[in-house]
Amino acid sequence: MNTILTQEPEFAESDVFRGLKQYDRKANVYVRQLLFYPYYFFEFELSAKSLLKLSGKIACTIDGISGKEAIIDMKPAFSTCFNETADKLSVQVEEMEARKIAERFVFQTISQKTKFISIPSLKISDCSLFYRPFWLAEYILKEKGKQQLIVDAISGSYHPL
Repeated sequence: MNTILTQEPEFAESDVFRGLKQYDRKANVYVRQLLFYPYYFFEFELSAKSLLKLSGKIACTIDGISGKEAIIDMKPAFSTCFNETADKLSVQVEEMEARKIAERFVFQTISQKTKFISIPSLKISDCSLFYRPFWLAEYILKEKGKQQLIVDAISGSYHPL
């Protein structure tokens, strides 16, 4: 059985439909499918000397398709999905490449924010490939035509495609 690590959707298909429909009641809204987008999660143990002894954790995500990086405040809540038919996008960035991107990005980020007396030490304490859920939807207005949207099933934010 094929399993993936994912985040549980906060916004169901009906929530997305209602949310998009509220912008214009005349619009035809179709929520087409749930997609799973790949990301890597990396958590690092940080140790360095600045004016004070600095230690703790810092985490980031790496987009599994583009390699784009982002610092995150807290570890996402993961669950295991056993859905064989889950529509997941293919990973384009291999884990070792993502690890290098994450290390470089975290080092640059902390170096910009803090002045160190010694070179910071970073050790990976957690690494996971996970899939974030997104809804694909169509928003159709007679005057403007069809607009395809991708809706984040965790945050509810949406973007045109």
